[in-house]
Amino acid sequence: MHVSVNGVRLFFDVEGAKFVPDGAAMREKPVLLMLHGGPGADHSIYRPAYSALADIAQIVYLDHRGNGRSEDGPREGWNLAQWGDDVRAFCEVLDIVDPIVLGARSAAWWLCLMLPAIPPTLRS
Repeated sequence: MHVSVNGVRLFFDVEGAKFVPDGAAMREKPVLLMLHGGPGADHSIYRPAYSALADIAQIVYLDHRGNGRSEDGPREGWNLAQWGDDVRAFCEVLDIVDPIVLGARSAAWWLCLMLPAIPPTLRS
């Protein structure tokens, strides 16, 4: 699937339901947002290893701008600051609140460190 964020179409894929039956009610599972490393990579590095977590979380795999199946956009936007803002805007557009963010390789690791520095007013 694609979503327009900050002037580019970002590709993402989802594994697992957001809500699951819990007795007579529906329970919301947490969102696990997977950020790949790069540049030059895509979300497929996490599959199938993390697929088993779909039982306990809804997994959202995101390809950063200029990577994978996402649009390139201007090359000037291929940097950590832009990718971080894209993640913030992506979560805002899809109404993802308080995701568990996992980025275990190269640029993704740095993005995970940067995300808390985005002012809370922009993260809401």
